[in-house]
Amino acid sequence: MMPREQAAFVAGIQAARQAAMTAAVTIEIRDDAREVRQQAAAAALHGLAAGLKVAFLDMPTASDPAVTMMAATQTLPVNQPR
Repeated sequence: MMPREQAAFVAGIQAARQAAMTAAVTIEIRDDAREVRQQAAAAALHGLAAGLKVAFLDMPTASDPAVTMMAATQTLPVNQPR
């Protein structure tokens, strides 16, 4: 991805996280927030926000084999059509 596309992607993920956290807090302050169904919904939204952060925003360590492999494949020459 180009830097501009990467920035737009990160902004979208951050917006999705904020929306999930806002929805979770909104559920938690409702009058029926003590109901199991509402608690489960809020917990799921918090989990979604945390999952988005881990999956897309936290940078993996360099010792991660998948990261090493992806970095290596990006340096390979691209076959040009003849």
